Amino acid sequence: MKFLRPSALILGMATMASTGSVQAQSGADRWRVTVSPYVWATSLDGNVTLAGRYAPVDVPFSDAFEHLEAAVMGDVEVRKGRWGGFVDYQYARTHEGVSLAGLPAELGTRATTVSGGLLYRLVDVPLSGRTTFGDQRSFRVEPIAGARWSKLRAELDTPLGATSKGADWTDLLLGLRVEADATEHWTLRGQVDAGGLGDSDRRSRSWQVLASYRTPAAGGAVSFNLGYRLLEQNYQQDDFTGRNFNWNVSRHGPVIGLSLTY
Repeated sequence: MKFLRPSALILGMATMASTGSVQAQSGADRWRVTVSPYVWATSLDGNVTLAGRYAPVDVPFSDAFEHLEAAVMGDVEVRKGRWGGFVDYQYARTHEGVSLAGLPAELGTRATTVSGGLLYRLVDVPLSGRTTFGDQRSFRVEPIAGARWSKLRAELDTPLGATSKGADWTDLLLGLRVEADATEHWTLRGQVDAGGLGDSDRRSRSWQVLASYRTPAAGGAVSFNLGYRLLEQNYQQDDFTGRNFNWNVSRHGPVIGLSLTY
């Protein structure tokens, strides 16, 4: 696997604050910034239709890195008081061999997903004890409102010829994050969101669960994150020839990363 240039990585460090933000200091009115690069080892399940040609997509987790050619993933979150905002960036390029009516073919995909939104701490229930930073442990519930921009490109090379198709679109999304300080060092998080509500041709849903181990570091905080994530997308489009482009693929698998909070 090769990674893109560092400038893209910096732009891509964007939703593991949605996957592991850390309270570095007490004080509800302090600005906090969390930068979280991560690696998402995804399985791919579903199908792609290009110019009337149907190609199944099946990349198990055990083969994820074999088929992955390049990836950049990360999250940035900014918080002050009860309000927060985040941006999550994911780019992945894959390549796999498929079978079409018994004939060998090659399917290449490029997927870029940028999600962003606002969070509001609607529920903040104190728990007994304090975190390693001296803050009151708590149970938190935060609604999410935002958008997800997706850009896809699929290339299918068969003995009958090659074809490719790309598309990009934006979904408004609604979601919910639930988080709790399990111990002074450990935080547990669950998050779910859905996009393209009411549009049968553009639908998406995402969920993740995460455990984070937090510790002070260099005047801020560091968090080691481990969890599982799923992103399911269904997009359909007809071009001027009447040919259909259908992307119905789910990406899911373990995610591991690091969060730095200042």
